[in-house]
Amino acid sequence: MPDPSSSDRRAAMQTFDAPATRTLLPAAALVSAVAAAMRARRAGKITAPERLTLSLPGGGRYLVMPAADDELAITKLVAVHPANPARGLPTIHAQLVVADARDGRALMLLDGPTVTARRTAAVTALGLRVLGASPVRSVALLGTGAQALEHARLLAELGEVSALHLVGRTRAQAEACAEALGAELGGVTLTAHATLAGALDAAQAVVTLTTSLRPVLPEHLPAALLVVGVGAFTPQMAELPPALLRSRRVIVDALEGARSEAGDLIQAAIDWSQVSELVDHLDEPAPAGAAPVFKTVGQAAWDLAAAHVAHRMLATS
Repeated sequence: MPDPSSSDRRAAMQTFDAPATRTLLPAAALVSAVAAAMRARRAGKITAPERLTLSLPGGGRYLVMPAADDELAITKLVAVHPANPARGLPTIHAQLVVADARDGRALMLLDGPTVTARRTAAVTALGLRVLGASPVRSVALLGTGAQALEHARLLAELGEVSALHLVGRTRAQAEACAEALGAELGGVTLTAHATLAGALDAAQAVVTLTTSLRPVLPEHLPAALLVVGVGAFTPQMAELPPALLRSRRVIVDALEGARSEAGDLIQAAIDWSQVSELVDHLDEPAPAGAAPVFKTVGQAAWDLAAAHVAHRMLATS
């Protein structure tokens, strides 16, 4: 009889579309894996250099994000073309290639936008869990795009948040988002708000999920309101006002990425010596005083965490 292990070694790489990729990334396992990746990265057990960015025609960009540990090696390839919607195409095309680090075999090809959205939402959920002075049950989501939808899905799946307050450019956008999510989510109350102020009044935390070039939050917010900035990921973007950033403790997911990509922080000229990473707070009580600002820009190590979750899910299926 053939050796099963030899057959496994010759197995072809499996490809997963967006729905299949989401199924391979359950919320609780993904949040735990991201926390483990943060610790492993701090301990030098993950290699994850800053992403390489290439310019493409028409203002497009091609991003290459590799990471590896002793078990898996991944590369996420992302093409961003702002002119694509006018062509009837998505702005972002992306794939995550997963290989066995021990012998180089290609194992999986995951849907890149789904991995990005899910692991980004998992980082946010971890921040809410770690940085909230008390359990965060009510969250305002500012934005109605793909990241907002995936944040709502993951937070509802975790079951730690019971109320989501949705804000879009218009109330109609927020209502459409709430209607779409209401058809698939259970266990969480969805409220569409006509104004940002109404959502903030009802929430313990706010998550900004836009690509705005100008601040979308007011300079002064209640001291107890936890702020999570997600959408701005280039030096030109800025969702968070400088006065707010200068008045709060700032925590980031990855310092080197934030220094080069977090437009909010760069434009505010914050004191980087006072900025810490979320990993510094995983095993400590929430910071005392006013709630911090948690700024995320993403890191390939978080994609590697998602790859581990998907790989384990496949192994047990």
